[in-house]
Amino acid sequence: MPMPRSPALQELHRLDASSPDFQYQLNNVLRTEECVQRASNLGEDDLAWFVDYLDKVSHHIVLGHFPLMSA
Repeated sequence: MPMPRSPALQELHRLDASSPDFQYQLNNVLRTEECVQRASNLGEDDLAWFVDYLDKVSHHIVLGHFPLMSA
């Protein structure tokens, strides 16, 4: 995957998806003000890179399982 132009996306590119802390690191990067501000102004190539990146790393993100509570 080629390096994106956006500095915020470059930070995502540097994350190690095999790290046990990956989901927390990804969350921290996506919640930075810089990333949030730049996300709305991504160029076509960077936007395509971002979607492709999220698609490729989505299998590394484990969502918590919460038991259903009876009423």
